[in-house]
Amino acid sequence: MKINAKQVVRFRRSKSWSQEQLAEQTGLNLRTIQRIENEGVASMRSSKALAATFDVEVDSLSELDEQIRYEFKVVEIAFDARIALDFNKPLASELNAELNKHGQAGWKLAQVIAPDKIMGNYAVPDNKLLVIMQREVLS
Repeated sequence: MKINAKQVVRFRRSKSWSQEQLAEQTGLNLRTIQRIENEGVASMRSSKALAATFDVEVDSLSELDEQIRYEFKVVEIAFDARIALDFNKPLASELNAELNKHGQAGWKLAQVIAPDKIMGNYAVPDNKLLVIMQREVLS
């Protein structure tokens, strides 16, 4: 049965439970809880156990989420063409560090625009990469 994995995570977090604690409360295996939260698929038995534990109807676990909203930002990153030649060079490490810094704040890489791409009347500077980042807007 398809269930709303985000809803399960919200219910669990509202009780300040870890996945292990939810497994204990429901009588389900930890691996089952992890699979449900990652894949959004549960047997009827697992769905009933979750619903009983959260004191909700089984149907409330299968309701679709509201449309996901995203916010975007554009980051300019210093670019050296030599990065493309060998990703083991220190320059690539700097690029990875810059992207990971944004990743730790919840941003995901959406698109990279290189200097040879022209966007309307705007050309990307030769020494820059434009990186478009996105993250989900939490309600």
